[in-house]
Amino acid sequence: MSWPSNYPDTPDDEPEKKIAKSSTQPGGILKDFAVGFKLAATNFLSYSLAMIGIIFVTVVLLLVILLFIVVPLIITVGIPALISLIIFFESTFSSTSQLTLVALIMVLILPILGPFFIALGSLFGMSREIVESDGTNAESAFGWYRRRALSLVGGGALHFLVTLAPFIVAFIGIAYPAWNPPTNAQLRIIIPVGLLWIFLINGMLSLTFPGIIDGLSAIRAAARSIRLTAQFPGRVLGAWMIMFLIVGIPILSLIGEFAFLFPPIIPIGLFEPYAGLFIIVLLFYLIPAFSIVLTRIYMILTAKVDATYTHDNSGDDTL
Repeated sequence: MSWPSNYPDTPDDEPEKKIAKSSTQPGGILKDFAVGFKLAATNFLSYSLAMIGIIFVTVVLLLVILLFIVVPLIITVGIPALISLIIFFESTFSSTSQLTLVALIMVLILPILGPFFIALGSLFGMSREIVESDGTNAESAFGWYRRRALSLVGGGALHFLVTLAPFIVAFIGIAYPAWNPPTNAQLRIIIPVGLLWIFLINGMLSLTFPGIIDGLSAIRAAARSIRLTAQFPGRVLGAWMIMFLIVGIPILSLIGEFAFLFPPIIPIGLFEPYAGLFIIVLLFYLIPAFSIVLTRIYMILTAKVDATYTHDNSGDDTL
């Protein structure tokens, strides 16, 4: 296990004591974000070049996947039948709530999300290098892209499926035996509960990608993420809450459909003129910074657990 090198005040002969202290103090989360944002700014050029390259490769892979889906459909059923199918879906869901339709679409797009999962995971590979050595380069992203591609797809798919499982069950219940879109009264219950589920389950799985970069399979990485969250809920879920708020509040202000559920935290449309700028900052700064924060947390907590386990075993040997 490699120790984070961005702790100049940590004596080499007391790593276990320092990690145990930093993993329980409330100020640990603030330091995680301070280090994450600082290192993301320091390595901004590397991340930006890597992100541009990754976006290009991801778009190419996405187009290839779509070709493998669309071309067989055209050959099998023909263009007129495909157009009729699209018109049928449009007429079927024309009276459906926009929120319901968006959620249903999310369930259907999983097969084409693989490239995005690999792209996100490769950023965690760069973050691992930064936490260990304070530096990285854009080329390393593609190295992680190649080495851990299948595991990263598996981890992303696991995230996606576990997150949407309750929604899939709900839609099956709604659609059987006949499609009945949920009413606003039902959505006032479903959506807040759904948002809570999304927050908790993704918070518990937030250390999956760092685990995959650490060499674990997708399932073992997810299991370790859940175990670390159970052992250190304040550190993991506290950091996830901050990320959730930083990204979620601007997004919610752009979605007017939530107004019928609860009064907006900030005026709807306040960030609308800055939507493009927010997307750029999110892609090229916030996501790299968050990946550094989560990687740092993973390495610290994993090292603490390993050190505690080793200490306990050495104590048993002396008895």
